[in-house]
Amino acid sequence: MKINDMLQRVPEHFRPIVAKYGPALIKMTAEEFCAWLDLLAQGKSFEAWRALVEKLDRAELLESWRKLMDKWDEANARNADRLALQRQAIMAVLKVLLGAALAMVGL
Repeated sequence: MKINDMLQRVPEHFRPIVAKYGPALIKMTAEEFCAWLDLLAQGKSFEAWRALVEKLDRAELLESWRKLMDKWDEANARNADRLALQRQAIMAVLKVLLGAALAMVGL
């Protein structure tokens, strides 16, 4: 199957995705494609993504991984902000509790 055939068989709003990743699917053997489908069916999305990206040419591979890593960096930054806020909230509660405990013992 050629990429143009594949593009004609999908709805128009999916065509940019098929244009980008379709060549990788076309490069898969029947066994690799079945294994890829099994990964998806088992919910192993990261492994399925990796299997697909490994079939891309070098430039596409690097760009795909860069975009994925950018998303991870953004998620890590958001998580770090949430953790910092949690630490601040915990410290505020602990200070109040420390004050209450000191008041209880008369210090």
